[in-house]
Amino acid sequence: MLKRTLILTLVLAALGTGLAACGADSTPVAAQAPQTANGVKVSVRDDLFEPGNVKVKEGQTVTFTNDGAVPHTVTGIGGATFDSGTLAPGKTFSFVAEGQGRITYVCTIHAGMKGTLEVD
Repeated sequence: MLKRTLILTLVLAALGTGLAACGADSTPVAAQAPQTANGVKVSVRDDLFEPGNVKVKEGQTVTFTNDGAVPHTVTGIGGATFDSGTLAPGKTFSFVAEGQGRITYVCTIHAGMKGTLEVD
């Protein structure tokens, strides 16, 4: 009986540790975007921004290219004021990252299509 209790205790402790790890910060890790001459490049295609979470330096130019087959937008939300308007396939939109912190942007045509810039 003692052996079974010990095994059950160890299993429950391991499960608790695993569940605690799942509760860790779920903020997506910012990726290093491809560099251009003056900044970084983000691809807009299908239903995503690639990479979706990008680290940039304040003052860098961020260029979004519609590499997909349908129109998209790149629209800042939550206080960010940039808006590409409708980007046809093959078109680009650029802006200079100003102010440190997190900038969230969406495609207003495709619900759920979202990305972030970490500006430092």
